[in-house]
Amino acid sequence: MELKFHFFPAAFPDETLHSVLSRYAQLCGGSSRRAAFAGERAAASFTQNVAFPSRLGDLVGALPPGTDLSVAQIIKRHSVLPYYAPFLTNDQLQYAHSSMAGDGRGLMLKLGVNASRIEGAARVRFCPSCLTDDIIRFGAAYWHRVHQLPGVLVCPQHSQLLKVVDPSWYSRNSQQLCLPGDDGVQAHAIQLNAGVHTLPRLHQIACGSLQLLGLERGPLPATAVRAFLLQAAIDLGLTSGAAHRLDLRLLASHMASLFKFLPADWEYSVLRKAPSGLPATWVTKLLRMPRGTHHPLKYLVLASALRVDLACIPCVDKPAGPEREGPSHLGTRTSRTVAREPVTDGLKGLAAAIWKLALTGEDAAQIAGMLGVSQTQVYRTIRAVNRGPSEWKEARFVRERRRRRESFENEYGGLQAHQCRDYPWLYRCDRMWVSSWIAEYGNRYTSRPGSAGMFAALDVQLAEEIRCCAQRLRAESGKPIRISRTRIGRELHVLARFEKQLPKLPLCRRELNQVCESAEQFRTRRLLWAEAKLLHEQRNVTRSALYRTACIRPGV
Repeated sequence: MELKFHFFPAAFPDETLHSVLSRYAQLCGGSSRRAAFAGERAAASFTQNVAFPSRLGDLVGALPPGTDLSVAQIIKRHSVLPYYAPFLTNDQLQYAHSSMAGDGRGLMLKLGVNASRIEGAARVRFCPSCLTDDIIRFGAAYWHRVHQLPGVLVCPQHSQLLKVVDPSWYSRNSQQLCLPGDDGVQAHAIQLNAGVHTLPRLHQIACGSLQLLGLERGPLPATAVRAFLLQAAIDLGLTSGAAHRLDLRLLASHMASLFKFLPADWEYSVLRKAPSGLPATWVTKLLRMPRGTHHPLKYLVLASALRVDLACIPCVDKPAGPEREGPSHLGTRTSRTVAREPVTDGLKGLAAAIWKLALTGEDAAQIAGMLGVSQTQVYRTIRAVNRGPSEWKEARFVRERRRRRESFENEYGGLQAHQCRDYPWLYRCDRMWVSSWIAEYGNRYTSRPGSAGMFAALDVQLAEEIRCCAQRLRAESGKPIRISRTRIGRELHVLARFEKQLPKLPLCRRELNQVCESAEQFRTRRLLWAEAKLLHEQRNVTRSALYRTACIRPGV
């Protein structure tokens, strides 16, 4: 039976999709999924109280006319994907949108959620004060998205500890569409306990989580996130030396002081585990290498420890704008931190010469050869400069881009764009420039042969090469090799052209038909060669000797 909604309740601010559907079920006179959705199979996917509901396309298609809900709006306003989005890649985010609209298969694995132990410690939570306020304001209690986020143990609005629904009871009643005000939920709600000294830090993390959820940002640049965090560690004195290497013992002590003000259970029991005298592995991963896939709570906790405002990091698809003023829940660091110029004070003599060559885009081997030093010294000198490696990488890219642009400009006058050697690189790394160049100058080269003219000229040239190649193969000394289309294609490095473009090359096709041998012709030529070889070696020419020398089987 196809599911159709005859009415649908309006969604409340920060309400989960599960909560909206639970209110719909109760308005229909029940709370079971089977009764409310008439056994619709897709309902099991979009009614579950999970982070990433699926089959949203089926749900939107069943909504009554005039309902102001689309798949994109549901994901943005009534799921927790916006909380995860800043720490995903573009591919992961696009996959999440399409997967949630579809069957959702493999989504948790693709986003790395299954590999995180943090999600296993998360539970269904609600705020008693929010419950009362919602009933007064909207006439019904509902599940808030922010309360379901991992690590949120305190309500960001009321600054009080949340209540958690007994996991065993909730698991047994997962088919029921419950709301926080239901008698069953209230009877199995457990008040979270945490020391008073942990409340300020928990409230800070809760506000930061709410801030990320409300910003609705796209993926953040992995290098920019790392640069913010690393610069904060430098400013707090958690590094050593001119190269600003992480001092693991100082970092471990700093993180340990943070966890003194966080609970020892729930999600934080996973994050606080660390080797003696060293920081947790996830801390060093976030500071030492660009992001792979890490849980947002890790970034929030580390940002809280280093006093970094994640909201100030520019998004991938937006240029860095002016710094916003106003209070921040995660600290006071702004985008100006990363925008600093490389600090080169104190570079003299050989170090200054190395850095000067690095800024021209020379690679390490060339710099070492010019100055007579080792490549190790080159790398150390560049790392000693603040933001030196990133500036050097940019300089090398600019140099390579300039070289490839010049090469493309020279070749484009006589070739199609895709035939130029540097076109693939430019298309990947400098697409805007190469597209504008082709659009501007493409009409000037009308004398270039078009596709038909190109194949006609190629056909004549390649047909002659095929004939010469066949003659050469036939004239070679030693055991005869079968002259076939595959053999000739490999010899001339045009096998792919034979497989895909032979219908456009009639002369080549005719030449191949003339010079290529059938299996019987090749067998005869090989046997004649074997006979001549036996006679030359003054050996008996017998049937078995012929086949053995020719390396063929009788009757094959």
